[in-house]
This record gives sequence, structure tokens and C-alpha cells, in this order.
Amino acid sequence: YFSANIGWASADYPIGAPFNGLVDDSAPTVGIDFGVGFGERWAVELGLNEYGHFDGRAAPCAAGAVCTLVATQESVDQRVYEAALVRRFTIRNVRLYGKAGYYRANIDTDIPFEDSDFSEKGLVLGVGLRWYFDAPWSVSLEATRFDDNVSQLAVGFGWGLGGEERNRSTDFDDDDERSDRR
Repeated sequence: YFSANIGWASADYPIGAPFNGLVDDSAPTVGIDFGVGFGERWAVELGLNEYGHFDGRAAPCAAGAVCTLVATQESVDQRVYEAALVRRFTIRNVRLYGKAGYYRANIDTDIPFEDSDFSEKGLVLGVGLRWYFDAPWSVSLEATRFDDNVSQLAVGFGWGLGGEERNRSTDFDDDDERSDRR
């Protein structure tokens, strides 16, 4: 499956030297997810999320330098890569899922010091639902948490292989099922 997502994210995390501050803001997010299912209940998913500017308060100072503590408004741009194992539950043409995996965030600060950009890595957790409204097309809603740093809620539009079989197996009513047993 493939999904393109838009949403809103909230960030709250400290950053050390040379930023020396706290990012505490929310911003829009866009992302893509690509997953491969194995069996009816499991999938592996790779994702990429881009965020708008997260603002924060900082006292920029090069590592090891003696600086005055003057707090300024600064911002960071963030790109997150993720790999997760996904557990899926299907009810008719709706798929509920939970995921757990690893993420790596590349964080670009807007302060003018060498080594001011850095990366973070850690645990990603998420839950969501995907509604296959017309196989293989779907709409999804997902809540995701990247460690204690970023939370996001996103809506996605997707396409998935195997949707025709899923609809054939769930597009019957009780009368059809009884007639098949005769």
C-alpha cells in the first residue's frame, strides 16, 4: 500500500548546544507511507514526514564558548524517516492498525553556528484506521508519537494492492452467504 498524508503536529523537546533551548510549537505536516503486508494481519511500513517551522526559545551559543544568556525566538525544520511493524485488524472494508518501530529525525536549526543541525532517533508508536471506500482506494486517519518529542494527527489518501480480494470477501450479505452453503 501507499498513502499520502497531511496533518498537524505538536513538538515539545529540549535542544542542547549550540541551540540551548526548547522547541515548543505546532506546525503542519505532510508525509508518505509505503507498506508491504505479509499474511492477513501484519505489515512492514516505511514513512517520511516533513514538518513546517517549529518555533522555540533559545540562547544560541557555540559549544564550549562563554556566552550571555539572552533568549531569542528561533525555529527548526524537521524531516522524520520511520520503519515500523504494523499489526492489522480488518472489519469489512475498514482496517484498524497499530504500529511500533524506529524513527530518525533530521533537525535543521536556523542558528548560524557550525554543527547546529543534528539528528534524533528513537521509538515511534501509532494507531489508525484505513477505510477502503472503493478498492483499491482508501482514506486513513492516524495518530503517531515519536518518543516524547513530536505527536501528530494525519489524514491520508491511499492506494493498496489486494483491495479487490478484500472487497470480494466482505461484499456479501447474509442471504448470499446462506445460498453459498446450499
